[in-house]
Amino acid sequence: MLELKDDYLAAEPILVTTLEQVADIRKVYRSEDLATLDERSQICPALHLIYWGDSIPLQSQGGVVGHVTQTWIVVLAIDLRKKDKAGGLLADLIKTMSGVHTELGSIKRVNAPAKPSFRGGFGYYPLAFELTFRTKGARK
Repeated sequence: MLELKDDYLAAEPILVTTLEQVADIRKVYRSEDLATLDERSQICPALHLIYWGDSIPLQSQGGVVGHVTQTWIVVLAIDLRKKDKAGGLLADLIKTMSGVHTELGSIKRVNAPAKPSFRGGFGYYPLAFELTFRTKGARK
């Protein structure tokens, strides 16, 4: 497990670079939340990366050293006229992301907090991934 140094959201560009390796994806967006997905002009198939928050399960040395698990949602957006391609794209996404070791730690797949949705001619298929890393405060 690696230690976070200066940027609490340092995983985002690392994840975007990894997502750009998924075959046949035309665009990777950095999105704010699930509600904004249908407000964008869609270039499909696309992936939307959303920071979903964190959990802090372990603390040591009086809170100076901690472990943080960040959850990142990746949503596959696809034109419903081509929904037969969704299964293959999801399989490629899972293979590309699962178990990848980054500068902050390994990416692992977890249960997505949202279900697939279909609106405006598009299908949205969310998957969730986590990264766990160490944080360290300044001792005074």
